[in-house]
Amino acid sequence: NPNGTLVHEAAALPPGRALDVGTGEGADALWLAEHGWKVTATDISGNALARVRAEAQRRGLTVSLLRGDAGDPAPFGTETFDLVSLQYGSFKRTPDQRGLRSLLAAVAPGGTLLVVHHDLSPLSDPVDVATQTRMYDPSAFVGVDEIAAALTAEPDTWQVDIHETRPRPAGAASTHHVSDVVLRATRRTA
Repeated sequence: NPNGTLVHEAAALPPGRALDVGTGEGADALWLAEHGWKVTATDISGNALARVRAEAQRRGLTVSLLRGDAGDPAPFGTETFDLVSLQYGSFKRTPDQRGLRSLLAAVAPGGTLLVVHHDLSPLSDPVDVATQTRMYDPSAFVGVDEIAAALTAEPDTWQVDIHETRPRPAGAASTHHVSDVVLRATRRTA
């Protein structure tokens, strides 16, 4: 099933070119294609992209596929998109912020950036390291708040429309997180 926040936010936008970053099984990319968007889906996993390709063919949809990581050189090609969506994805923090710069550069003037991630603030609570094993280190990855800070640092380029914590949408299964951080921004036109 597509992510509920994507469905809610994208339904209000006119269809155009969309980039689904970290597409995984491709539910968001397929939903967008079914609703008139020209979609490019990216993922680091070739297996995930093969599944997206098979499901798109089964449904008679066209979805362009790119394999790579946001930290790769030109990970999303040279085109820009009317909607760039990063749903629960992550990319590593690097000194040159290549992944973040690539994500922002992919948004066309007048386009929308939509980033949704689990609210990780409960992970900042003190833990007894003798009883806990942290499998995921959030500080190693670029977070939603960091993306929002990069946008607000460029007010002539970006308008942050939404940056808030929300309860997970109804129907969001298989998760222990109850809240999401949602960021929606518009790249200003010249």
